Amino acid sequence: MAAEPAPPAAAPSEPDARAKAVGELLGQLSKAQDPALAKRLAAAVQALWRRSGSDTVDLLTARSVEAQRGQKVDVAIKLMDEVVSLQPDYAEGWNRRATLHYMAKDYDEAMIDIRETLALEPRHFVAWLALGRILKESDLEAKALAAFRKALAINPWIEGLKREVDELALKVEGQPI
Repeated sequence: MAAEPAPPAAAPSEPDARAKAVGELLGQLSKAQDPALAKRLAAAVQALWRRSGSDTVDLLTARSVEAQRGQKVDVAIKLMDEVVSLQPDYAEGWNRRATLHYMAKDYDEAMIDIRETLALEPRHFVAWLALGRILKESDLEAKALAAFRKALAINPWIEGLKREVDELALKVEGQPI
């Protein structure tokens, strides 16, 4: 009796393919030598993160962006509440809502959303940067420094962050011997 053929390998799902593409782009970004190329790579990563795979989520997110532009942060937050409710595994939904909470100076809620973002996408350099900003503004400079270093490890081309890390490291860690 002949052995049964192995079942065909499952085609990668859209989220799996997206995660693989993000990983490849982040790998290139961490090694990029040209600032213009790095900027394009970072933008490509962020574009992939924005892809929710849901027309409804995309529409709610677009309306939230419009509300934010219209200085209606409370409306924008409510729209993003719906996004994370509908698609809790969408890291960018949590990240966008964190940004809105940050704009509203609600750092506690922003931190909760950043934690969710990073649980879903630990390579989210924008979330690491936001975490560092909140920690720094909260006078938690050593923790801010760690978050900023995480962001730089993923994207060494974040404008002005290397200088800020160097200055903060001097303040937190002192002069090297």
